[in-house]
Amino acid sequence: MQYSWQVWEQATLYARAEVVVYGRYYYDAVNNASQDAYSLANFRAGVRGKHWFAEGWARNAFDTHYVPIALEWSPGSLLGETGTPVTFGVCAGVNF
Repeated sequence: MQYSWQVWEQATLYARAEVVVYGRYYYDAVNNASQDAYSLANFRAGVRGKHWFAEGWARNAFDTHYVPIALEWSPGSLLGETGTPVTFGVCAGVNF
């Protein structure tokens, strides 16, 4: 969802929120090990002009803990990668 509003002739403010939902995922062929369903929330807000912008953002804003991928390392054990924790930042730029 995104909401934008014109604050003056040369600039527009905007706020964006999105939720991505991932279903249950099985890591092995016999479906013994799995990751339950989870969701990630991302937010972005900023101001945009005709040739410039400035914004702040957050990904995985609620710091959901998840394992997007895991492989069977040996019988009965898995080697997995943890998901990216909450990250945030700012960016600004110009375009021509």
